[in-house]
Amino acid sequence: MADLGVSSNDQRVDKAVDHFLEHHNVETGGISLRPKGHEKFEPHICATGNMVRALAKMGYAEDDRVLSAMDWLLSKQLADGGWNCSPSGKHGSFMSVIQPVWALSEMMAHDARKGWEVSAKRGAEFLMKHRVYRSDKDDSVVMLDFLRLHYPMHYCYDFLHGLRVLTELGVKNDPRMNDAVSLLLEKRLPDGKWTLDGVYRGWRHAHAMHGEETVSRPEERELITQGWGTERALQIEEAGKPSKWITLQSLLVLKRLGLLSLK
Repeated sequence: MADLGVSSNDQRVDKAVDHFLEHHNVETGGISLRPKGHEKFEPHICATGNMVRALAKMGYAEDDRVLSAMDWLLSKQLADGGWNCSPSGKHGSFMSVIQPVWALSEMMAHDARKGWEVSAKRGAEFLMKHRVYRSDKDDSVVMLDFLRLHYPMHYCYDFLHGLRVLTELGVKNDPRMNDAVSLLLEKRLPDGKWTLDGVYRGWRHAHAMHGEETVSRPEERELITQGWGTERALQIEEAGKPSKWITLQSLLVLKRLGLLSLK
């Protein structure tokens, strides 16, 4: 909704946001996947990053609850500059890193508070060190799904999403982005558009497969690559076809990098 221009000026949105935060905002900081009263009512990195970014874009960047959530995110940044949704994780993961960095990018567009820029640079450096989608150990692609173009992203990641967030932060002219930029140009169709490679259906089952654990393993997610999904799919364009949204984001990335030719 934030991507589509919904804002706090709409009273219906304002009421919905208040309702959400009443049930999912953790007073000590962060956003919980589960509502108050649940035994696992606790802040979650991906959920917090996603919500801070969306709420800031909708006009809530100065809300104390959003600022508190942002502070909590910064407190969870790891030594390598990344984040990890697993409490025991010591190394950042792409899907955990991109949400806080995106949140920082949006929050800094409204204000620049102490520590935010440093944290954003460290998070961006984590992505750059991994050349947007590669392992820093052997240069292999971390997950093949990172090479596809998706929307909506939910809590997931792909190389265009990485480029989008990095360039929104002002990162450019870094050779470590070259592989990702080359891939983006390779995926451009002859008519100048880009294809929606996949849409995440969401939960394959009506409940998590591992009790209360989050289902994030690729074999437990279903990707719609052609046509329209059913049931729990959140989809605004047909998979496997040229996409207005993917094309827009690709062009914006190229424009920020100074690579967009209008000839």
